Amino acid sequence: MPGTTHQAMLMVGVVEIVAGIVVAIAPRYGGLLVAAWLAGIILNLVTMGDFYDVALRDFGLFVAALALAALAWDRTSGHAD
Repeated sequence: MPGTTHQAMLMVGVVEIVAGIVVAIAPRYGGLLVAAWLAGIILNLVTMGDFYDVALRDFGLFVAALALAALAWDRTSGHAD
């Protein structure tokens, strides 16, 4: 990445804030956005060959983000069960 480590972390912070806002406004798409972001983090951690504990934690968050998206899609699909 171009720039310093500090600048990279600031960019990551902006992305995560935007993802949180998208989850609050449109959870159907925000859940998928967060799941994709977490998948990238997991892939990065696993390919580094270290921090498997953090990757496992993020996998749990990944599953939760997918569950949020699935529940939001079901809720907004108009099914009245």
